[in-house]
Amino acid sequence: MGGRLYTRTGDAGTTLCFALGEGGKPARVSKSHPIIEFLGALDEANSHIGLARVYSLEEGLHDVAEDLAWMQRLLFNIGFSLAGQPKIGEDDVKKLEEITDKYYAEPLRRFILPGGTKASAQLHIARTVVRRAERRLVAAMENGVKVEPVLLKAVNRASDALFAMAVHAARKAGALEEL
Repeated sequence: MGGRLYTRTGDAGTTLCFALGEGGKPARVSKSHPIIEFLGALDEANSHIGLARVYSLEEGLHDVAEDLAWMQRLLFNIGFSLAGQPKIGEDDVKKLEEITDKYYAEPLRRFILPGGTKASAQLHIARTVVRRAERRLVAAMENGVKVEPVLLKAVNRASDALFAMAVHAARKAGALEEL
């Protein structure tokens, strides 16, 4: 097969980061740098969204699964945008708002305990990981990382969309909402 997956370049606790490099070249930074923490949380969220897609398909929520596939690509594009390859725009934020409204078009009047079905519970997990990613992005910005404002808006809206999908999944299955 040729090639190896491992490079050994991160064995000392550093990694390459295009978001912090200059002139198109990556910078070597600590794996604990706030922007690396953000990218890690984004990756984790993407994996949780992938599992939510599987559960959504199992529960017959094909529209949710399709929107989740789009959202997974969006999260990758957010990472690419940080590396200086703009791939996120206001149209993406608008689409996230449309997804949110599609699944939850009423004002939030109460808190709902996460749960309901496998898809719903997994969507809530994905939502909380996206919220963590958002906090890590803000920390990176507070530490001097230049971030286009649309990226923060997109991450913020993604968690809203995941909440809306979670509530929709539970309601569609007739699962009792615990307040």
